[in-house]
Amino acid sequence: MDVESATVVRLVEQFLKEHNLQKTLETLQKETGISINTVDNVDTFKSDIIKGKWEAVLASVEQAGIAQGKLVDLYEHIIIELVELRDMGPARALLRQTEPMEIMRTSQPDRYLKLEQLLSRTSLDLNDAFGGKGTKESRRVEIANSLASEVSTAPPSRLLTLLGHSIQWQKQQGVIPDGVPYDLFYGRTQEVVSSGEDKPPTKLLATIKFPKNEHPGSLAFSPNGEYIATGSIGGFIEFWSAMTGKIANELDFQAKGSLMMMEDAVTSLAFSHSGDLVCAGANDGKVKAWKVKSGSIAKRFPAAHSQRVSSVAFSRDDTQILSGSADGIIRIHGLKSGNMLREFRGHTAAITSAVFTEDMSRVVSTSDDGSLRIWESGSAECLYTVLPGSDKLGLSMPGILKAQAIPGRPTEFIVCTKSPTIYIVGIDGQVKRSFAAKQGPCNEFLAAAVMPRGKLVLAVSDTSALHCFDIETGLPLDNTPKIADAEIFGMACHPSLSIVAFFSNDRHVPIWAS
Repeated sequence: MDVESATVVRLVEQFLKEHNLQKTLETLQKETGISINTVDNVDTFKSDIIKGKWEAVLASVEQAGIAQGKLVDLYEHIIIELVELRDMGPARALLRQTEPMEIMRTSQPDRYLKLEQLLSRTSLDLNDAFGGKGTKESRRVEIANSLASEVSTAPPSRLLTLLGHSIQWQKQQGVIPDGVPYDLFYGRTQEVVSSGEDKPPTKLLATIKFPKNEHPGSLAFSPNGEYIATGSIGGFIEFWSAMTGKIANELDFQAKGSLMMMEDAVTSLAFSHSGDLVCAGANDGKVKAWKVKSGSIAKRFPAAHSQRVSSVAFSRDDTQILSGSADGIIRIHGLKSGNMLREFRGHTAAITSAVFTEDMSRVVSTSDDGSLRIWESGSAECLYTVLPGSDKLGLSMPGILKAQAIPGRPTEFIVCTKSPTIYIVGIDGQVKRSFAAKQGPCNEFLAAAVMPRGKLVLAVSDTSALHCFDIETGLPLDNTPKIADAEIFGMACHPSLSIVAFFSNDRHVPIWAS
């Protein structure tokens, strides 16, 4: 069903009328040339005319698109009745200051002159004034019937009612999550930040579903928490509602069926801090940055690396992109120039993560070689090499999956190793403490992330169980729900809410909430 723009204008005009926003209503009608032609009640409108309740009648017809000839008849009759009552001030104002009477003056000057003459008389003969067209009462009935055919009624609060029905339908279809505040103007869920505590996720909020023969290879939350971006093995980057798991069709390029696409599987994703850009690294070593709103390319880095790009991140000022690769090299690329600015060499195996510190003075990287390295970002000099797994004597050095800055603690990072242990490492290269899973079916962790207020660390084990640790005490929480049947490859936390998304080699991205 197509909705005509004129219908939308009329709905808005009715809303303005009901809320007594007369000046706005007049302006809108004048600019659009569209009138609503409605009264609250047609029978009441007719009754007011027949009873001579002219103030109410004029208020009703003021914004209605009634034919000018019929308005002229109405105003003429009201002026005559006012003259009969010797209420000369309002009679003169209606005759000389209203649009219908101005039309009469220019199109029917003799008729207008007769009214002017009535104003100067000391007595009035109604039969003469009405030109032999009947009595005052019969003229009222005639005018009432004539004007009633010009107007209609509409159910009250029609605009708000339609919007309410639309929201209910979208809730039934799963487009809008029930119980979550919704911004009707922007067409998106409102971000609601809880009072202060990180809470472990305990229930499935929504699920992003991929088509057959596709599955995600990376994901990231937008900085405002509105979207989850996913990169697939087919090379597609798509945006979804973080609350509902539905495709974000408010982004025009997605609504039109346009796509962000890499030539190979997308293996890493990151948003700029402003949220305006998204960067993707691919299995073929290429890196691209896109504008989120338009879906257009912002910059290409066709030779960023020689092998799979396992990590991408923006600098704090969004002018540089940091990338790490399976080739063991970390590089900084200029977003404006497209040139490689610096290169960090020293790891002996694939890079698994690389991030800037908050002040951009350092780069922290992790690798399958079991080491975490802290580099001076300007000179690319390696300042510290940390081997978090070296405390487990008798075991081979476990590879490191990820390093992530802890919110509120810019000099500390959580470090997840391919073992049942997670570490906190300082920017000075010192291991501060470690967290270990409880005794049970957890041979190693597969992914980890810090919750938005930096109070809890989440980690998924090789049994797809979600473990939660208190950063202050290092103690694990008791609840360890199973996230999925498939083996988890990665995860990310919402930037402000206790919401976490996971991805694996199946077609689903489960989104969990507290």
